[in-house]
Amino acid sequence: MLDTHSPNLAESIRILVHNSDEKHHRIAASAPAGKSQTKCRLRNRQVRERRTFQAMFAFGLLLGGLELFIVLHYL
Repeated sequence: MLDTHSPNLAESIRILVHNSDEKHHRIAASAPAGKSQTKCRLRNRQVRERRTFQAMFAFGLLLGGLELFIVLHYL
């Protein structure tokens, strides 16, 4: 069904992933990685996960506050 709306969807996704890999300087999984690269990559991943959690938590608090505001104003 998606092919009827966008016939080049698979090719577009492939191009976007390739461009993303180049932008973030990713290497293939089969390439040998040194210990320092592995530690740095692990640390970068942990930082990224922590920031994602903080952003999601802040957004949840914002939505919760908005919901509480709406409920209290309708009482």
